[in-house]
Amino acid sequence: MQSAQILIERSTGYVTKSDATFRDWIATEDFDDVHIDNYFTSVEGASVFEEIQTRIEKAPFHYVNVVPRFEKFKARRMIFFVDSRDAVSDDALMLSIYPHRPPRDDIEPELEDPPPQLFDIITDFLMVVAPDYTIKRANRAAKAVYGGVEVIEGRKCYEVLRGRTSPCQDCPLPKTLNTGKMAPLEYYDSNLKEFLETRTYPHIDDEGYWTDFTILNRVISQRRELEGETAQNKKLQALGQMASGLAHDFNNMLTIILGRVQLLKSRIEDPSIRNTLSTIEKAAFDSTDIIQRLQDFTRQRTQEESNVFERLDVNPIIEDVMSYVQTRVDRLRKQKGIRIEMETQLRDVAKVEGNKPQLRSALLNVVLNAIDAMEIGGVITIWTQQIGTQLEIGIADTGIGMTKDVREKIFDPFFTTKGDEGNGLGLSEVYGIVNQHNGSIKVESTPGEGTTMLLYFPISVS
Repeated sequence: MQSAQILIERSTGYVTKSDATFRDWIATEDFDDVHIDNYFTSVEGASVFEEIQTRIEKAPFHYVNVVPRFEKFKARRMIFFVDSRDAVSDDALMLSIYPHRPPRDDIEPELEDPPPQLFDIITDFLMVVAPDYTIKRANRAAKAVYGGVEVIEGRKCYEVLRGRTSPCQDCPLPKTLNTGKMAPLEYYDSNLKEFLETRTYPHIDDEGYWTDFTILNRVISQRRELEGETAQNKKLQALGQMASGLAHDFNNMLTIILGRVQLLKSRIEDPSIRNTLSTIEKAAFDSTDIIQRLQDFTRQRTQEESNVFERLDVNPIIEDVMSYVQTRVDRLRKQKGIRIEMETQLRDVAKVEGNKPQLRSALLNVVLNAIDAMEIGGVITIWTQQIGTQLEIGIADTGIGMTKDVREKIFDPFFTTKGDEGNGLGLSEVYGIVNQHNGSIKVESTPGEGTTMLLYFPISVS
């Protein structure tokens, strides 16, 4: 619907600029330095300028019903939409002007008005609202949700929907009128505990005048949840496609590394060097297992096909992990001056059924996260103990700790607190491995006091 625009001085109310539509509708040839009240009066006969100033004090967005002081334009009333957030300067306000013709009470509803049966059978919340935001009509769903036993007709829509005393600052109606198109708005309703989508549809009569508008409110919480799941599935699908390509190339490189390490072991007699080569060899074999799991993921093989379990003593696995991370601990001390002490309390415990490379990978991820959490150094303690029919592996650090919100999300795929340095897959992989071993995880953490992660596995009955 066509509108006109003018600029007025916020402090004086004088018109400083107007567009061609305004001059065609209203203004004389000389419109400079003309007070807004010389063109319009409010519907109640008060000063338009004073009403604009009063409404600006209540809310950034508002409307003013006005009556032109001339006979040139045939509309009996007009509406100003004022949004002080769109001010072109500190002392200049933009006014959008729309013609308005109130509907006649003696006219029967037109065909565009939905039949009462259809209006009430719709489960979305429908309201027909007057230009002054008064609810003229509401369907059964809207009455039940927003009114209950109270009548909502005759009340303001912003009062019923949002509990406000003035028009909503994010009201989509001005955008609807400016564009002539439906304007959607999504927001969270704290009373209903749901996400809602609001759509406004202006009602235009045959002569192009705005009469009233329809508000449609729809609960979209489930849709938003499904969209989030779809986005997550797409990420996982992309990860699978990437893993499929990387696995083949990486596997070829590991074959070369293993071949060279085994060749060196056969030629070197020094025990310390042979121990170092054995650590490299073991890490390379674990890496081939990780590649196998990536290939299993992309081929969607079953757990029985992918996992080969055996009876394991976890203490040597933990010692392997300590050997893996020692290089990183030494590098942090030399490059950044961060001193991290590694302590173990490995008791004589029963064996568990498991996959050695997978358990080693899970424990390595937990220890590396503990190292990252100690920005100024500290102590990491790893212990094992038997509790009834379960084996407990504990990893405690004296790092920065976690808040409750972070603690609840650490096992979610792609969730990370490390920014660009993290991918959010390490602890989600730990969670998956522990579940595959019929185990469980418990996390205890307090901001500034460190984190303790407890992994429980069933003891082998063989």
